[in-house]
Amino acid sequence: MGTDRYAYCSPLRRMDPLGKGFVSLLASVVCLCCGMAAVGLFTMLLMGGLTILWGGQKLRTFGHFMKIPLAFLAIGSLTMVVQAYPPESALLVGIPVGDMLWGVDRAGLWEGASMFCRALGVVASMYFLALTTPVVDLTQGLRRLHVPALMVELMELIYRFIFTLTDGADRIRVAQKSRLGYGSARRSIDDVGVLASMVFLRAWRQGDRVYAALESRGYTGALTTLARDYESGKPCFWAAAGVCAAQLGIFALERWLL
Repeated sequence: MGTDRYAYCSPLRRMDPLGKGFVSLLASVVCLCCGMAAVGLFTMLLMGGLTILWGGQKLRTFGHFMKIPLAFLAIGSLTMVVQAYPPESALLVGIPVGDMLWGVDRAGLWEGASMFCRALGVVASMYFLALTTPVVDLTQGLRRLHVPALMVELMELIYRFIFTLTDGADRIRVAQKSRLGYGSARRSIDDVGVLASMVFLRAWRQGDRVYAALESRGYTGALTTLARDYESGKPCFWAAAGVCAAQLGIFALERWLL
């Protein structure tokens, strides 16, 4: 399901998830705190390299997952770049709208580019963890960190139901298309409404069935799973130190050049 299909094939799959989480978290924090575009791009390349060379993933796989948040990040950055200014402002590009001048100045462009690059670095850091650690191992690590059991169990159930509902929605959509659905704009709106209502009803019923199945198997309010033995995560701590040092080096170099 999702990234799990790739995480189970990773050579790092049996390594301690806390070590891999430390690498991902430290790289993300340093990338955000530095606040530099070069650091964000370097973090993306470095964590992507670790995911491919150390995590055993293909470049195509990593690139495919990196494309998923690009639209969201681009729209978020665009809202920071394009702003309203007084009519006498000096802008790189500006369009008068009413009493204001909408456009882009140098500071806004730099701020938007910096945020976009930092976001890419953080996303790449999170993908290092997601593409090398199955969710079941991640939840075991959260339990070892004494995260509340209710939060961990909700995380497991929500993650599982995402793909269950997606599969159900795909089946309903195929059935609708086979009956000449989505043939026009009005028909598409009606079919989407039926699809949403059916998915909601099926989710409701399946939730009741899952809860009944848990109770019939002795559910007492906690999902108990057996912890497995993991390989030592010491290499991850050395990798985290190297990544952090490289990020700080790029940060110092960019500050010196600017």
